[in-house]
Amino acid sequence: GLCRRTTENSHQSHSFLHVKAMLSLGRVVLWALLVCVVAATPVCIESGTSRVTYTCSGFTSHAHFDEFLRREFTPDRYSRVQFLLHDSNLDYLPPRAFDGTMASVVEFRNVRVHGHTPTSDDHPFTGVTSWLKKVIFSDGSTVPPSWGLLAPLTKLEEVILLNMHYVNLSNSFNELPKSVKRVRVLNSTILGVDPHWLAGLENLEGLHVENSNINSFARTMLPKPAHNLTSLTLRNANLTSLPVDLTDEAPLLTTLNLQHNAIKSFEADSFTPLLTRRTDAAAFLDENPLDCDCHARFLNQIPASWTAPPCSTPERLRGRLVKNIGISQLICAPASRRR
Repeated sequence: GLCRRTTENSHQSHSFLHVKAMLSLGRVVLWALLVCVVAATPVCIESGTSRVTYTCSGFTSHAHFDEFLRREFTPDRYSRVQFLLHDSNLDYLPPRAFDGTMASVVEFRNVRVHGHTPTSDDHPFTGVTSWLKKVIFSDGSTVPPSWGLLAPLTKLEEVILLNMHYVNLSNSFNELPKSVKRVRVLNSTILGVDPHWLAGLENLEGLHVENSNINSFARTMLPKPAHNLTSLTLRNANLTSLPVDLTDEAPLLTTLNLQHNAIKSFEADSFTPLLTRRTDAAAFLDENPLDCDCHARFLNQIPASWTAPPCSTPERLRGRLVKNIGISQLICAPASRRR
């Protein structure tokens, strides 16, 4: 009888603890739901004085733009407004979404857009085409199905992709306005790169790809001629080689950054304009596993402003800098000599 009563008491105790645990769990879940609801409440906040940041978050419908956006920013007080929309989940981006904000910068940060803007005489950027100079997509935001969405932005100078997931660098980038001068792809996972990715952006001054697996780069990805290109950065971009014509018809190129890749061999022909204008140009080639064969001889005479990695191979030269190695030691096996 004692054993039976003890067992019954034990069952009752377990049941009580189970119920108590469920109630506690329920309170935790309820609290989490309340936190989510609060976090998802649409809100817009203005901050800053000389440069205003207008931050909106928690949008879950296109209608929230009209409901929560302030649209009476005046040119005399607001010559530079940075508009940030973050942590939002939209059915679509409405026409005239930013009208009246005077935005010179628009950033979408962790913003999902599930549908197309309805066809009308207006587009999402109607009302800010005279002001908008920079557009940023960050933290896995949905990018436009076609970059032609930004075509009406005749003042646009810079497009940035930051912390993006599985983004496709398509040839629709060529539908961006001709005013675009800079494209940056940073800390992003690249799904693919079109061979003519930026070929139509004739006024491009700078391309910056960093910590993003572009994997290979072709001269066809840039305008040709690239009369205005001054800076090209392909840093930690998972590159194993370079096109020999990398800098062809880029007469103003002054900065070339190829650090932190897996490039074993560099060709002098890839750097012609930089070597021609030795005094005001620089290439940064360090943090690559350099094979110090005959193709590396030109690195023996590079300007002081350049950086180059120490030799990784052959073993007899490992760790040494090319500038400290006699050219006669930088040799190729007969099969790999230049013809």
